[in-house]
Order: sequence, then structure tokens, then C-alpha cells
Amino acid sequence: MDRLTVMDASFVYSEDGLSHNDVSMVLIFDGPAPTRVEIMQAIADRIALVPRFRQKIRHLPFAVGLPVWVDDVSFDIDRHVKVRPAQAAEDPVGQAVSRIMSVPMDMTIPLWQVHLVPGLPDDRWLLVVRMHHAMVDGVNSTEIVRLLLSPDPEGEPPVLDNWVPKPDVPDHVLLQRHAQDAWSDSVKAWNDLVQGNVQWPTVPETFDPSPFMQSGIPVNPVVMNGPIGTGRHYGMGSVPLSTLKEIRAGLGGTINDVVLAACGYGYGKALHENVDAEVQGRTMRTMVPVSLNSNRDVVGGNEIGAMVVEIPLGDMPAVDRLARIHEQTGAFKSLKDAMPADAINPGSSLMSPMILMLGTRMAASAPTFVNTVITNVPGPQTPLYLLGRKMHRLGACIALWAPLRIAISVMSYDGMATINVVTDEGTFPTVTPLLDAIQEGFDDLLAAARAAA
Repeated sequence: MDRLTVMDASFVYSEDGLSHNDVSMVLIFDGPAPTRVEIMQAIADRIALVPRFRQKIRHLPFAVGLPVWVDDVSFDIDRHVKVRPAQAAEDPVGQAVSRIMSVPMDMTIPLWQVHLVPGLPDDRWLLVVRMHHAMVDGVNSTEIVRLLLSPDPEGEPPVLDNWVPKPDVPDHVLLQRHAQDAWSDSVKAWNDLVQGNVQWPTVPETFDPSPFMQSGIPVNPVVMNGPIGTGRHYGMGSVPLSTLKEIRAGLGGTINDVVLAACGYGYGKALHENVDAEVQGRTMRTMVPVSLNSNRDVVGGNEIGAMVVEIPLGDMPAVDRLARIHEQTGAFKSLKDAMPADAINPGSSLMSPMILMLGTRMAASAPTFVNTVITNVPGPQTPLYLLGRKMHRLGACIALWAPLRIAISVMSYDGMATINVVTDEGTFPTVTPLLDAIQEGFDDLLAAARAAA
């Protein structure tokens, strides 16, 4: 049995029917749609590569310790694969993903679903691979999709599968193992402290904190933050990776900086024009998830932290917005590289689940520290196939949790970057204005890059 990490457990404890913490990979394929039986067989041929797909979460009695992953002795792939034919809509992909992501997952079975959506325009079909955040982070979810697909149109041979579920463990055995683990962890923590093996956070002498001290006037949180409902609105746009690279070459920074700058332009315009928000001279505090380097092995789950970037909104030269963002991300990178993962994102297997549950519930009503989330996850840059059909586009729909009512994820695949926007149903009647404004932000940056050449 693997114990959930503190971060993974927090995703589970924050489930309240409204903040359902799951992520979906959105895969659009060319050609005729396969049948549900073909999809189930394709998953069954590769499921041995993803052990979590046949495990579920088991809570300890009286919440004395963090939950554990256990084999689902009644696992049935039929419960996880669903068919939802596309409906007539201006954006059938967005409409299908919105419907799927508006319903909380069943937390009593393995935390994944696959939704087949046939009948898209241009002879295409959609596959939505939905997984709970306790299972995966953005990078892991991309890797799982890669395992299910193949660079060869003929596909990969089935993986040998001799899985036999381990029998259910009685409650008293769980409690006994928890007591043993807690004692072992306590002894190890004490020995590490005595022997000087603890990696304490250190700030390098060359670290310059000034980029984090140039705080602007924050945008009014009322226009972006607050309670969320169960419903979701989702939409996607795209931009060639070659465009992002041309902007980076002309203006400097990183691909991630370019994405944040375009999103800053887009948020400013969409908020001003659609909800009449004051954005000129204001900033938007953005949580940007980052992968953390760690010396310890992590079985599945999340090994991520986050930096908070103040993105300038309103009218300003594109190069100035990009430079302001790059100052902050560059300073954070120098800080992250000098610290162990556990120092930036502390967590302990000894943490009380009751404290963790209370903390995650209280976070939703705490004062707003960030306004939104923007994550950029690189994906495979060569064509991938499923059942002989080529994947046309790769997107993602990430989780929302109060008070963050808008989130953006960027996925890249085969030379294209997909911009994915998700909101709760009460924030924007549609995500189209924000997607269109972000595209204008890329155009603004591209024009500045060409002018500087």
C-alpha cells in the first residue's frame, strides 16, 4: 500500500461537491470514431503500465493517518469508459468537455474516466481522459496519455498483464501499519536531524528579491474570485509553437514568459470589456505551478510547487509586460534551483489528517492571495496514434477550487500550443472573449518581436 502524500491528500480533502479536483486530457483525433469496446480493449492492453488505474483510495479509521492506495478487488473497466455523442453546438468540443467536467467523480472507485465523444465536425472525434488530481500532476497526466498512445499508426503490442488484486486489508491491520510507519518516520526524522542530514532552505547570496517587491495595484478580486458552482465552461484555442519561439527570439525571456504575457493581455481586455473592470495600471496575481526537483522517489502523485507572478494588465508595450514577467520568473528560478523540493513545498507523512482537512476547507474562505492559475505543460512533439487514428490536437482542462474561478492551461503537441480556458458557470457566460483576447496578446507580442528584429 502506498500512502498519499500531504499534497495528494489535500486534493482529496478539498472535495466538497463544488471544488472537484480533477484534470482532463482533451484528445481530438482524425478519422472515424472507434467503438466503446475498441476503446476499452485499447486501455486494457496498456493498463498494466498505469497501476493507479486499478487502485482506489482507502481512508483510515477515525482519520488517524493519511489515506492509502489499495487495489480495487472489484475493478471493472466497464465502469470507467463512457460514450457521449457530440451535440450540435457552436463549439462542440467545449460543450462536451464542459458537460463532462461539471459532474464530480465517484471517489469510491479508481479515480479515472475515459469519455468517447463521436460525431465532431470534419470527421473527427474526441477522447476525454479524466483523472483526479490526487493521482497525477500535469506532467504525469501527459505521460499517462503517451503510454496509451503510440508513435506508430499500427500501435504497440499488448503489455503482459498478470495483475491479481491484493485482498482487502481489515481496519485493524491498517491501524497497525500506520502506527509502525509513524514510528519509523519519527525515528528517521530524528536521526536525520541529529546526523545533520536535513536539507534546510537556503537563499543564495546572489539572489535579488527586488523583482518580488515591485508590487502593483491589484485588480479588484470581485471580478475574478469568489464562490464557485459545480458547472464548468471550457474552451480551447491554439497558436503555432514557431510563433512562440519567434517571440522569444525577438524579445527574450522563455516560452512560459511569453505565454504569461499573452494571457496578461487577454485577461486585461476581457475583464475590461466584459465585466467593466478597472485594469489600467493594475496587476493580476497568478499562480504558476512548477515541477520541483527532489532527491526522494515519489510513486505517482504530485511533486509540484508554485510561484506567484504579478502580471501587469491594461494597455502597455508588449515588451514591457514581458520584461516585468521575466524578472519575476527568473528570480524564482534562481531561488528554486538552490533549494530542495521539500524545503519549498514542505510536507510530512506525520501530518494529522484532521488538521489537513480543516486547512483545505478554510483555504476556500481565506482572503484572496492569487487571482488565477496559468500552467504550461510541454507535450510530445511528434504525431501520436490510437487505433490507427492520428491525434489532431492535445488539450487539457484543469481543476478549479474556490476562490479561483478561472484557470488556463497550455499544452503543446506536434508543433502547436493549445490554450485551454476553464471557468465556473457563473464567471463568464462563455470563454470565447478571453480566448480571443489571449490570441490578440500573442499577435501583439509577435508584432513587437518583428519590429525589434
